[in-house]
Amino acid sequence: MRIYNGIKLIGLFVNNTRYYSRSYTNMPYCSTGAVHHSGVGNEKNVVSLLNEIPTMHINRHISSRVCTTPHISPLWSHLGGTQQKADCNAQIGDKYFPVSIKHHQKSGGTFDWINTSKLVEFNPALNEVIKPSVAEFKTKYTGCSEVTKDMRSEMEDIFNDSFDHITSEQVKSLLSSLYEKYPEYVLINDRSKDRLVMYHKMNNFKEFVGYGDWEYYLKKTRAKSSRMIFRRKDGVEQNTNLRIRLVLNNGVNALVGLSANNKCSIPCLKIQQDRVDILLKDLVEPVIDEIPKPADDANLQLLAEVASRQ
Repeated sequence: MRIYNGIKLIGLFVNNTRYYSRSYTNMPYCSTGAVHHSGVGNEKNVVSLLNEIPTMHINRHISSRVCTTPHISPLWSHLGGTQQKADCNAQIGDKYFPVSIKHHQKSGGTFDWINTSKLVEFNPALNEVIKPSVAEFKTKYTGCSEVTKDMRSEMEDIFNDSFDHITSEQVKSLLSSLYEKYPEYVLINDRSKDRLVMYHKMNNFKEFVGYGDWEYYLKKTRAKSSRMIFRRKDGVEQNTNLRIRLVLNNGVNALVGLSANNKCSIPCLKIQQDRVDILLKDLVEPVIDEIPKPADDANLQLLAEVASRQ
């Protein structure tokens, strides 16, 4: 037996492999419903919820990937750091299933597929255009008393002009490399509908790897620091619902020394998923779990009083 994050793990062997069943010393997920009132809002809460309820469809799907008797539920663990695309692991015995968690909070919301400052790895020419221009801007305005609207517009112009250095092949190469780097599963915490939606990346990243013979191009939006990614072939044009953005990771205030929290700000490239509702609607074989609703406050109080008498 061992303890992991307040979970008592009891080992058993199946086909010479040690597996673990669990009981809880301190529940890793708030069982009073308090967390549900505010929504499952981050990766650690999602991990805790999946550990708390082994019967969820997502757990059963992962378990079906490992042939064991008796049935073994996965143990979920959160991964820290920013060097991997996976946010958590689902483990059964010596089998690990890495999962990337995304958050969808409302209709029309977005989430990031990548947020990187390594512009030189994506496009050396783009890096050589942006880097000196941002450095010149920093030298020009460091020491100013406030960031004005004109200053922000000037920075946006730097990014606006830089998109001309991104080619169709570079966009396709970036999307293809993202597909390769992403873990086997993506799990969307769909807070707009209080549900978790997990899907395998096979057949579900078509805009990343499914149209290699199409031309990808960038279409202007109202925001000067972003472009929509479109593809076209034989007179047909299609919005991929992917957005590419060039931004400062900590904003203009930090760049010119006016931020109390951040001492530096550097250019970053983002690929964002727009129209998440459409992505969810078109998924192939998703695994869906409704997030349990909490008991009402009166029942919670009654349960607490009963428990206190034990």
